[in-house]
Amino acid sequence: MKEINLSDGRKATIQQGKGKDLFWAQRNASDPSDIIKLLMVRLVKIDGEQVTEDILDDLPIGDVMLLIREFSDSYSPLLVEKQSSA
Repeated sequence: MKEINLSDGRKATIQQGKGKDLFWAQRNASDPSDIIKLLMVRLVKIDGEQVTEDILDDLPIGDVMLLIREFSDSYSPLLVEKQSSA
């Protein structure tokens, strides 16, 4: 679990994801660019409350960018490792 401080002082946490979270996001995404957002809906909490798409849409852009960066950093080592071994 990773913790991030948002601009308004609230704390966001990124939970450990599972394959079922990825498959759910892929099934429900209307566009490939929606997958990361849907994964965040499944795996991010702010002050202990699960985020929704509406909550993400209403966050300041700086907080959204921070969450996307931290979220991507949490999972990118797996992607980099797999690509480098090919």
